[in-house]
Amino acid sequence: MGFFQRFFKKVEEVNNQEAAASELESELYVESPEEEAMNLWVEIAQNILVNSVRATGNSVDRAFVLVEMREQPSFDIFYQKDGDLVMWYELEDPAIKERIENELLPQAPSVASAVNGNFAEIGQPEITFAQLQFEWATKAWFSHIIREDDAHAKLAKDEVLHNWFNNLSTEIKTQQLDSDTKLSWYP
Repeated sequence: MGFFQRFFKKVEEVNNQEAAASELESELYVESPEEEAMNLWVEIAQNILVNSVRATGNSVDRAFVLVEMREQPSFDIFYQKDGDLVMWYELEDPAIKERIENELLPQAPSVASAVNGNFAEIGQPEITFAQLQFEWATKAWFSHIIREDDAHAKLAKDEVLHNWFNNLSTEIKTQQLDSDTKLSWYP
């Protein structure tokens, strides 16, 4: 969370008598460029997940997104629904599929550019892949990133996607929907 967001949130808490005025001072610091870049990524990751779930009319139990941020940025979205994992294009409702295809998927290049542009600007390794999970029952979300300096950054997207999907297909059968626990990543 950036300086102004953090500070104004604390001001609101003070105004609502949820915090003491003396606590305002604790928010008067500027984050490092690394923290700011990571905070931007976290904010964007949360938005990707929220929009992926909203696109379905909140009709899914879990959402999973593989974000590729290399030369061909993309989102691969799949869901747990009624005990099974399904790719977004396997959903039955054509309006949902159209919303995902026309509104969510085209955002991948902009996301990759914004996020990795920030990391490159401060000399940090860029993100190659990000795996996101969201559990509707608890509203818990989890993120796993693979940066360009990681040995797994050279993996093919299809390998990451298919292995992650297959691992999760097995794992969801034993993991309760209100577990508030992250599921496996691949690799």
